[in-house]
Amino acid sequence: MSTIRIRSSVPRRTMRWQTGFIFSSERTCSMDARVAVMASITTIPRFGSRQNTASKEQSMLNISRINAVFHSYGVAIIRYRWVVFIAFFALAFAAAAGLPRLKTDVDQDKWFMEDDALLAAKDRMEHLFGNEDFCAALITVDDVFESENLRLLRQLGDELLDRVPYADDVLSLTDMEFTEGVSGGIRIADLVPENIPEDKGQLEAIRRKALSRKSLKGRLVSGDSTETWLILRLKNVPESVKQINGEESIMAIGHLFNEIVSQPQYTSLHPQATGLPVISAEKLDFFNKETPRLLGISLVFTTLILFFFLRSLRGVVFPLATVFCVMTMVFGLQGYLGIQTDPTVIFMPIFITLAVSIGYSIHLFNHFNDEFRKTGRRKESLVIAVEEVGWPLIFSALTTVAALLSFLLIPLRPIRWVGLTSASLVFLACLVVLTLLPALLSFGKDRECPSGEITVRETRMQRFMAWLADISLKRQGLYLFMLAVGIGACLVGVSRIEVSFDVLRSFGRKIPYVDRIYEVGQSQVGSLYSYNLALEFDAPGAAKDPENLKKFEMLVRDVDKLELTKKTTSLLQILKDLNQVMHEGDPEWYRLPESREMVAQLLLLYENAGGAEVERWIDYDYQRLKLQVEMGHYNSGEAARELKWIQQEAGRLFPDAHVVLTGAISQYTVMQEYVSYGQIRSFFIALVIVTILMMIVFGSIRIGIISMIPNVAPALVVGAIMGFADIPLDLVTVTIIPMLLGLAVDDTIHFINHSQLEFERCGKYVESNRRTFFAVGGALLMTTVVLTLSFSAYMASVVKIFVSMGFLVGAGLFSALAADFFITPVLLFKTKPFGKERMD
Repeated sequence: MSTIRIRSSVPRRTMRWQTGFIFSSERTCSMDARVAVMASITTIPRFGSRQNTASKEQSMLNISRINAVFHSYGVAIIRYRWVVFIAFFALAFAAAAGLPRLKTDVDQDKWFMEDDALLAAKDRMEHLFGNEDFCAALITVDDVFESENLRLLRQLGDELLDRVPYADDVLSLTDMEFTEGVSGGIRIADLVPENIPEDKGQLEAIRRKALSRKSLKGRLVSGDSTETWLILRLKNVPESVKQINGEESIMAIGHLFNEIVSQPQYTSLHPQATGLPVISAEKLDFFNKETPRLLGISLVFTTLILFFFLRSLRGVVFPLATVFCVMTMVFGLQGYLGIQTDPTVIFMPIFITLAVSIGYSIHLFNHFNDEFRKTGRRKESLVIAVEEVGWPLIFSALTTVAALLSFLLIPLRPIRWVGLTSASLVFLACLVVLTLLPALLSFGKDRECPSGEITVRETRMQRFMAWLADISLKRQGLYLFMLAVGIGACLVGVSRIEVSFDVLRSFGRKIPYVDRIYEVGQSQVGSLYSYNLALEFDAPGAAKDPENLKKFEMLVRDVDKLELTKKTTSLLQILKDLNQVMHEGDPEWYRLPESREMVAQLLLLYENAGGAEVERWIDYDYQRLKLQVEMGHYNSGEAARELKWIQQEAGRLFPDAHVVLTGAISQYTVMQEYVSYGQIRSFFIALVIVTILMMIVFGSIRIGIISMIPNVAPALVVGAIMGFADIPLDLVTVTIIPMLLGLAVDDTIHFINHSQLEFERCGKYVESNRRTFFAVGGALLMTTVVLTLSFSAYMASVVKIFVSMGFLVGAGLFSALAADFFITPVLLFKTKPFGKERMD
């Protein structure tokens, strides 16, 4: 421990100086005493102070002049602090009125841009065949064909059809077209008569009928009669209908379906609801509860962090006030503008704002506290604090904004929303910290400056930083070797990353609705996901041509063999059923008719008998065919391969037809492609933009390139962890790497900027490195801890991908800090970008 004792006549107290020493003193000092104390101690000039040397004046970017601007800015803020306070209060109050209008949207169609080809194809198919979305319930009982179970099944279907908005029809054992042969033609009737029999013999006859049809067994009812599948098909909701019962139409449908099937009278059926509207509604309900819970945990962490580091009530209340001010302004404005987004991504901007705002506040508080302890003059200390941190914070915010705006290159609405919203919040947070926070801190009394016998001693943090400074340049070759090995290992992990939008893999089965839809998918007749294939022929009538139907049958047979396919539904089942019925129910005739005339005759008989199911699978002009493929489980890579194969095989069999794929899995596959290429493109563009900014600011191409080498570390480390730990790249994790680039570059800016300034003062790379660690090392470590702990609130969630994110962000930030502490000094020492060392 180094100690200096100076006599003075002031009350005893302790204060921290920019040099990193602590001074204790006794009795009040005069200005002369202060000057004497400062003259007696060799101090390291502060970043941006007026003690800069001539060499600094010759640098391409004159930090001294920039700081002079921020000095004037700080003076203006203090002078007009009431105006600042009132202005921000008025803006926040006005914006707060827009918060109740802020809405979330879980409709998958809203993920895509308005001009996306997939949405256009889906709209065209829904215009022809009806709404592709449906609600469904898996019924599990001892025997589906018991009289009471059939009665409840019919009652449930009737209630759903009567109460659910835009319900079209119900498909179940008690509500379906059952075709039978009669003299001179066919008859379409109910499988289960209107008056459900009690007699066991009659019920057995119904069972035999159902299980004799290949189109029903294993599809609508299980072979052991313990499961049956109820589907509520929906009409197209007009675009003019914005809300139903005060909420989005898809939400209202999902909520009401759940409400009905969950009624006590249907408990014996053990219904398990699924379908896109149901999942969307439950997803919204879950995240509406999960978001406040995680936000509350994060606020607790943030409060404790602030109190631990700043040891001040102001240091807790004022930074949190700036956070709420920033979020209120941005989210309130979005409420006024009617901007909506998926609730799974709304966490990201909130936690970025918390972390960045607190980090920026700590920088300002540290400089203010240092000055206030030395001078005891509140307003002057705030001006100096704004002068010293203004430019680094503004430039850090700009680089973070540049990285976040790279999300706009991914053509998915939620990810673009994250990028634009986060960028707005970060930049506004910087402005609020540099404007509102000094204004708030300026209210208060000055302190009497200490003097007397002053003891100067190093703190534990300074001793730790001194030790790091020493070892950072001792084993340069080892550090570079470890960097090379680490990069190689990380690249292996990165190559194993898989893009996936599987709700089971991303969210996990600890979420009740996710666990339920997984069980439905594993059942005998239920499904997890579905997608649709449509064939559009050039000429009307081509869809019922026997040759085209045979080729279509070949395609469907091959689709049935795919790993993920559970069952398929199309016109083929109806035609084969009709053909079998016309041949006295002989199972040998469950096949397609041989001639075009026979196809036309069967369809005419079916239409005359009142059949309507066929309209869902072939259009009025007989020009388009539709196939629905249901899946019991999901693998993103396999799904992408299967859809690609279907597209190619359909194109080979029908070279003159237009092949269209729609539905949830098609959407997931397209999103995977967008994310895969968009992630790579956005990261490299962000990297290039930030590198160019660094070159401009530091006035050197070499420094700009060196400054970015450590900032690739978080991308590699996070990518490697995701690859080795089998964490998918999805709608949430795709935002991590560009975000980390923006956050990690902040540390590099502070470290290299101060290294350059210290080199200009001392002319020695080793000494400038030591001074840099002493001056900013502790703050960099502190902000990294703050950011990591803020994001660690994610780990309290039951959502798998949020837990992974809490860990990944911390790993990325600490890898960036390690690179700044052990790689950046080595690169600066070896490349000597600031010029040759001075001999003096």
